[in-house]
Amino acid sequence: MRAFLYLFTVCLFFASCREEKEFLQMDSIEDFYPLQVGKSITYRLDSTIFARSGTVIEVHKYQVKHTVIQETEDNGQKAYLVQRLINNENATGPWVNNGTYLVIPSSRKVETLDNNLRVVNLQAPLRQDFSWKGNSQLPFAPYQQLFEMSTGYDMNTWDFYYASFGNEDIQGQHYENVWTVEQRDESLNIPPTPQTSIGFKERSVEKYAKGIGLVYKDFQLYEYQGAGGSDNPEAHYIGFGITMWMIHHN
Repeated sequence: MRAFLYLFTVCLFFASCREEKEFLQMDSIEDFYPLQVGKSITYRLDSTIFARSGTVIEVHKYQVKHTVIQETEDNGQKAYLVQRLINNENATGPWVNNGTYLVIPSSRKVETLDNNLRVVNLQAPLRQDFSWKGNSQLPFAPYQQLFEMSTGYDMNTWDFYYASFGNEDIQGQHYENVWTVEQRDESLNIPPTPQTSIGFKERSVEKYAKGIGLVYKDFQLYEYQGAGGSDNPEAHYIGFGITMWMIHHN
């Protein structure tokens, strides 16, 4: 019996060592958001807007180039300044400045700061179903003033989590070692029917490929209000949507 207990203890010890070794050999989150001055990724971007007081759905198509232009600091921590340039769908026009944002990397997380909205896009450890509050630093209802809608009011409580890892084909391109970060997938009465009085959609997901960075993003935040009463003579949408995927990178 003592010999059995001894062997059992030894097995547990080596099993724990193997588990620790496997954890130590896991990829770093920095592998999935590589940063250096001059690094550039170009995306195809489909922007969904609701024109004519929200009664018409339009999808505007662009190319957007994200380029790391400078190493800087954020509250004393190393950060990188990224410039966005925008062009038409086929990039046949001039590249026009579309603003900048910060990326703040560390061994434990990668944050972005864009239009004063700070998000933790990646968080260690890289493990299936690991979750974190990626929007916890956002204010309550961050888009309410822009769109006068209640959809997304609780964004700062959203649970981000690693939904899957593996090889993927996205818009005709093959990627190795892709983490999918699910952020939100809630909807009601979308698409609406003629009888729908109210509906909404909150959809947010990102995909990161090892050695490249962000290769896909889908962010939909809008609500639908059916026609009714003098204050709302026509059914309409409020909000916006963005879908983007990588075209090429250096």
